[in-house]
Amino acid sequence: MTLPTSPAPTADPIAALSASWFGAGLSPEAVARLAGIAELRDVPTGTELTKEGHITEAFSVVLSGRVALRMLVPERGMVTILTVEPGDVIGWSAVVPPHRGTANAIAIEPVRLLELQGERLRALLRSDHALAASVYPRLLQAVARRLSATRLQLLDLFAREEWGRHEVSPW
Repeated sequence: MTLPTSPAPTADPIAALSASWFGAGLSPEAVARLAGIAELRDVPTGTELTKEGHITEAFSVVLSGRVALRMLVPERGMVTILTVEPGDVIGWSAVVPPHRGTANAIAIEPVRLLELQGERLRALLRSDHALAASVYPRLLQAVARRLSATRLQLLDLFAREEWGRHEVSPW
């Protein structure tokens, strides 16, 4: 998925969020409120960040590194359906009931995240309607982008599989 901006890693949550695709469309006040409950987190390669079907504890903006979204596909095993790049988000289900992951998210290289704990974020959005009115459209846009990119990835995956089944042997 190509994103408009890819933030450089930073120790300042406000700068990191402002530089991300998700935060760039928010007002300075909204960014400050979100950054106030955010933590920077570095995770090593191989770390499982979310698990399909399990409660998602955090909503995060990827600042650096890449995260593979993987799903169990019958007769194929675990399949990477999308790679999340810097600037995009993971763990959107921490905000949307029932707060269960829709895929396994695995760091495929060292990753730096701007992480917002789901409970704190939900409480902040419930108490600040202006903030919620600016965050939810960005969240919906992130989910729509993810759905579109995942759909294209799956179409490509299954088209290649179908093509392989219909090849005619020259013998």
